[in-house]
Formats: sequence, C-alpha cells, structure tokens
Amino acid sequence: MTATLLDFSQRRELALHARVVADVQAVATALNVPTMITGAFARDLHLYCAHGIKPIRQTEDVDFGLAVPHWAAFTSLKQQLIESGHFREVPGTQQRLRHVSDMPVDLVPFGGVETADRQVDWPPGGEFRMSVFGFREAIASALRVQLSPEVEAWVVSLPALALLKIVAWRDRHYLSPKKDAHDLMLIAANYLDLGNQQRLWDEFLSWTEASDFDTRHAGARMLGFDIRALIDAAGRKRVAAIIAEQADAERPGLLPQEMSPLDAERARALLRGILEGLYED
Repeated sequence: MTATLLDFSQRRELALHARVVADVQAVATALNVPTMITGAFARDLHLYCAHGIKPIRQTEDVDFGLAVPHWAAFTSLKQQLIESGHFREVPGTQQRLRHVSDMPVDLVPFGGVETADRQVDWPPGGEFRMSVFGFREAIASALRVQLSPEVEAWVVSLPALALLKIVAWRDRHYLSPKKDAHDLMLIAANYLDLGNQQRLWDEFLSWTEASDFDTRHAGARMLGFDIRALIDAAGRKRVAAIIAEQADAERPGLLPQEMSPLDAERARALLRGILEGLYED
C-alpha cells in the first residue's frame, strides 16, 4: 500500500458509498482483516471522480478484496457484518451481501485461502471457483482514498485494476459478457489522460521519437509497463499469454470485439501496446 491520497471528501454523491465502506471497515478492522475497494466503484473513483471520464455502465455495487488468513476468518467477518444489522444475506450467493441501503456488496477473499494456482474454492465443496490472481499484487500497491471527511479507505490502483480486469475477463466473460472488457478499454484508451501525460516525456521520451509514434499506443504501452511492475516473471508470462492470444491478428480473440464492438482493430492495437509494455526493459 502507498501513501498517495485521492481526496474525494467533498463529493456528496459518494455519501452512500462512503457509508457502505465504513460499515464494512468497522467489522474488518476489528478482525484485523485488510480491505481494498475493487471493481466498478474503484473504476469510477479513478476515471470519473478524478478525471471526469464517464463509464459506459453505472456502478451498482461495491466490491471489496479481503486479505484473510483462512476461511474461518472470512466466515467470521461475513457473519459479523450480518450481525451488525447493516447487512443481510443474498440467497444463493456466498460472496454477496446487501446493505440496509439496498446496495449490493461483493466480498472477495484472497491470501491464506488461495490454492497454489491462485484460485479460491468456496466451501464447503469448492463448487464455486474463482481466480484471485492479482489481488495480492493489487493490495500491495493500493492507494488511500478519502470518500468523506470521516471515511478513508484503500482502493486498487489503476494498473492493478487493469490487471484484475484482464484476469476476470478470462475467468468469467461467458457469464458476464463485455463488463470487464469495457472497463479494460476505458483504462487502456485513456491511460495517458489519467495523470500520466508528463510521465511520457519524463520517463519514456524515446518512445516519442519513433516514426510510428502514437499517443494511444503509448498510453497502452505505459499501462503494460505499470502492470509489469506489479507482478513477477511468472505473473507476466501468465498475463502476456492471455493478451497475446486475444490480440493475435491472424486468429483474433473475443476480447477485442467485446472491448470495442465498432472498432475491434483499435482494441487489438491497445492490447498489443499493453503486451509490449509488459516486456519493456
């Protein structure tokens, strides 16, 4: 986690989200469980609240990554959230609760509950399985965010959010078509404008001297470079394999089409930029 602070304490439209976050944190902090805001709310904090870029879809819930040592800790946290009176169970789901305001809350455990291949197999029988690759890396680089004068939390950084979107797309795109792809497109296509313009000239000046220099490509390449900094060599290989398969010009994958249905080639170009950045020296 870093000391960087994103201050949105004066944005009144975040009051409900701040309340939900505070109610989760009150229990998680007492149990010594680190929390991190992920998902669409994290996307909106970075893109819309910080830079005025409106998302394609509106935020309908708040997602939390929870660094738990074992399943008993997650079960205890979930139970105490319900017993607090601020949340109720959602039948048929293990990771979702509903706040008294009626806002859904998704809880994603990681850390001590992960398998060797970075999955979580939900008890009792492991019938529901999801990848949590990227969550440990994301919480290590999370940023402080002030949601209201009283509520401070940690939010996933933009490169880590893009990493999670790539992994989530591979994990669930047949169940949730286009959701993760749309978010990845927003981040990749606008990355230079999300606080990274000056970095292009300070850190990557040589890129601008190429005859085929393109600012959008440079932004995606920088995103790949920043994702690279979060993960080890095995992680880079894992992410690169997903992107390379989808960005293949001869056998195009589904991801570019879902990222940009009207211009899949542009999306493929952005994916190639991310891939290039992943292997940047």
